[in-house]
Amino acid sequence: MSTRIVPAPLTSVVAQVQELRDAVGHRAQRALAVARARWLFRSLQSVGRNVAAYGAMRVENEGTVELGDRLTFVGGMMPGSLVCHAGARLVIGSDVQFNYGISLESWESVQIGARCMFASFVRIADRDGHTKAPIVIEDDVWVAHGAIIMPGVRVGARSVVAAGSVVTHDVPPDTLAMGNPARNMSMELVSRETGT
Repeated sequence: MSTRIVPAPLTSVVAQVQELRDAVGHRAQRALAVARARWLFRSLQSVGRNVAAYGAMRVENEGTVELGDRLTFVGGMMPGSLVCHAGARLVIGSDVQFNYGISLESWESVQIGARCMFASFVRIADRDGHTKAPIVIEDDVWVAHGAIIMPGVRVGARSVVAAGSVVTHDVPPDTLAMGNPARNMSMELVSRETGT
């Protein structure tokens, strides 16, 4: 078995070519995802710039939907869904990321702020069969895998909803909500306990 030795200048060129290929590949994937989003979200009233959908999405719109700039819907093993019923409103701010399997459903009003992140299989619906009430998720919120946001809930800015949590009451800003039903804990206490 022979080992091939590549001269140093050639190694540098190979690395540059690889870097260029990776950059072009990423841009091509993003361009394809933006084109897919334009097609998927063609029935929506307002779609911001550079919205990308990397995977399958089920979109049903009979109400009013507004999507901010630079949203990303990540593809994966399960399609996401975005449903807005007649007379309802669904508004999403800029720079929000949704992982695969996300479920957004508005019967009355769902508002999501800017720079939020939603992990896979998160469910947000303002109606659960018995109750119908608006949902507000403020800026910079992170909702972890499998969490459920129930009707009538407001999640404050910079808060975190832990994986698998069911949020039935308001979450103040800068708070960790965890459990079923979710209980609130100050992020200051969380950071003090972990020493960060």
